[in-house]
Amino acid sequence: MIALKIAQSEPYPDLILLVVMTGMSGFEVARELQTRPYTNQIPIIFLTGKTDAESIAKGFAAGGVGYVTKPFNPNELQARIKTHLKLKAMREKLENLSRKLGKYLSPTVYDSIFSGEKDVKIESYRKVLSVCFTDIVSFTNTAESMDHHELTKWLNGYLNEMAIITIKHKGTLDKFFGDAVMVFYGDPISSRIEIDALNCIKMAQEMIEKAKEIGVNIRGGINTGMCTIGNFGSDDRMDYTIIGKEVNLASRLESNSKPGRILFSETTYEMIKDTINCTSHDQVQMKGIDREFKTYFVD
Repeated sequence: MIALKIAQSEPYPDLILLVVMTGMSGFEVARELQTRPYTNQIPIIFLTGKTDAESIAKGFAAGGVGYVTKPFNPNELQARIKTHLKLKAMREKLENLSRKLGKYLSPTVYDSIFSGEKDVKIESYRKVLSVCFTDIVSFTNTAESMDHHELTKWLNGYLNEMAIITIKHKGTLDKFFGDAVMVFYGDPISSRIEIDALNCIKMAQEMIEKAKEIGVNIRGGINTGMCTIGNFGSDDRMDYTIIGKEVNLASRLESNSKPGRILFSETTYEMIKDTINCTSHDQVQMKGIDREFKTYFVD
């Protein structure tokens, strides 16, 4: 038990050399260390007189990275310790780099890549998605009234709140561009297209309310439809995003929306009309398409 207390005290050890103990066995100590968040990544080397195959197997099964039997060669033990300290340092460096790179990706995309569900290569496919655009009303006027330090702090504070809400509702945060935020539902996480559309609406509504709380006035647009999604760019620099007329329509809806409201398309309306009360609004004309589109607001 003394070993457990020492291992969980700051500063945490870089490596644990676990010798034979009375009371709780070394294997039990190792297993216990593996269950605790601040010690489960510390490499453990067993130092013991138990040389049978069963004990050695138990040591590695309990989380050990090395097993040194008595009598031991001090130089060999020192070499093993140095090797595992280097491996630990390399792992921590990679984990730190991974966390930094993760800030450039939506959490849902990051998780799907690092879990192996998605490959990092140029490819695309078609899928029904719900797409949301939001931006700040009269942002240009607001930006011109601030110096760049004040503007950076204010805008990043707002965007951070929008990102928190997106993650909470499990949306895929595609990108920030200026004051605008683009989020979509349906990939890489998806329930049903109706649930995706509903979650998109709920996220947008919470964005509106949070923006009001922090003194920012925003508007948004949502559309549901078949989009092209995938990695676009070059072999060396690509962007996981969505394209197509359905994405353009969502952007068009946002520009035609009203302050403090989310304007959405008829296709989105069909997905959520039995769950959320809606009001019909003006039809929207989209550049390059002859017909007009029906639009709706949430009551």
